[in-house]
Formats: sequence, C-alpha cells, structure tokens
Amino acid sequence: MIPPVYEPLRYALSGLDFTQLPVCTQQYLQEAKLAPPHAPDVNVISAERLKISMALSSSLIKNDMALVELRLETVVMASDLETGIPSQDDLQRDALAAQECRLQKLLGNVLPERELIFNAFIIKFDALVWVDQQGREHYTPEDWQRHRDELLKPILDNTSQQLVALDTAVIDG
Repeated sequence: MIPPVYEPLRYALSGLDFTQLPVCTQQYLQEAKLAPPHAPDVNVISAERLKISMALSSSLIKNDMALVELRLETVVMASDLETGIPSQDDLQRDALAAQECRLQKLLGNVLPERELIFNAFIIKFDALVWVDQQGREHYTPEDWQRHRDELLKPILDNTSQQLVALDTAVIDG
C-alpha cells in the first residue's frame, strides 16, 4: 500500500510575538504551560513533542484501519471481477455501486479526517518550533523552516510506516 501523503503548509510563525500567533496556537501553548513568560527547558519541549507525536499515532489508528479495510474490499472486488464471478449485469451493477460507495467513503470521509488529524498535530508541532525560537533571533525564517522540516520528517515517515505495517499485517494475516 502506498500511504497517502501529507504535505504541511510552510512554517509561518517565524518572528511573531505570542500575541500575533493564531488563537489556537496561543491556546495550545497556554494549556501546555509553554506560553510566555515561561522559558521552557529544551527537555520540556522535547517531551511535549514526543507526547503530541504519540497522540498523532494513536489518532491515526482508526483512520489507518479504515484505509486498509477499503483497500482490501477493493482488492477482493477486483479479484471477483477478474475471475468473472459477477457475470450478470445486475451483479456487475452491484459491484460498481459498491465500488462507488467505497470511493465516496474514502474521498468524503477517511482522507479528509486524516488531513484534519494531521492539521491539528501541525498546529501543536509548529507551536513547539515557535517556542524553540525564543532567544534565537539570529535564525532566519529559512533556518526555522529547515529546523521544522528536520524534526517533522521522521514523524511523518513513521506514520506512513505505521499504515504500511498495518496493511501488511492484514494482508499477510
């Protein structure tokens, strides 16, 4: 299975004061007790990053299962069509209607839900990158974009591997 790709928007919090941050970002930082005037320790930021990364993985489990289930149903249907099981017109119409239903569920529910999960994660993740910036005025927005991308890549790669592993377990199971 090729996992759906999530492309986050560019990092946009460079150089902003706390009051200039989006309201949802401010709320998250306040809830996490990372809002100014606190000067959180690097370990606190790392621990929070781990916490939200684990929450992302947990949030994606149900979504991953739905993606794998839809793919498996499609594979079974394609196999049935290939072997000629639904040879009658009514059965072919039913198979096409079922495929249309799966496609609607995928595009109308499962993938949009996945994007919402990732977007909520990115709000928190970018907030933590913003906290990293405090006291480092000599970094450019490009430096912060690179920093964010380096931190984010292994997390996004892990979510893809998690989906592929589930798919493999279901297929091989």
